[in-house]
Amino acid sequence: MDKTTPNNALIGRLEEFERLLQLSLKKIETEWLWTSPNTQIPCLGVQLAHMEGNLRQYIVTNLGHQKDLRQRTLEFTVRPEISLQQLSEGLLQTLAQAKNLIEHVPSRVWSEVYHVQTFSMTRLEACIHAIEHLNYHLGQMALLIKLFHPQDLDFYPEIK
Repeated sequence: MDKTTPNNALIGRLEEFERLLQLSLKKIETEWLWTSPNTQIPCLGVQLAHMEGNLRQYIVTNLGHQKDLRQRTLEFTVRPEISLQQLSEGLLQTLAQAKNLIEHVPSRVWSEVYHVQTFSMTRLEACIHAIEHLNYHLGQMALLIKLFHPQDLDFYPEIK
């Protein structure tokens, strides 16, 4: 993939996130999903719901010119009735939507201003923010998984 365009570079970063996410999802045990070591650390279920909401707001709503329907506070609610499969499918579907939108965005759109939450930024900056945010939470997830069951997540097996 030619990573010299914003479109391809962003898709490349999302594909790497997806690879690491898939490895992490395989390591999550159901009993951990809604468990947190303390009140300041969001549990894995909340992390997944929040990543999906952020990705939707900062990329899908942004580039799809959709009405923002995000209910951010709901993402931080412990909801044990929601399974890992449901959370994973929702995040992966939103990720696929995001990649599809990015792939088809004309270059002139990247410099347009996007207003999200209380911020104003270019559409490109919003996408970059979303990817940074995803990886930040993926790191938190990796730490929680290792806390519950010390293990190598095999993110980079070629580097040992």
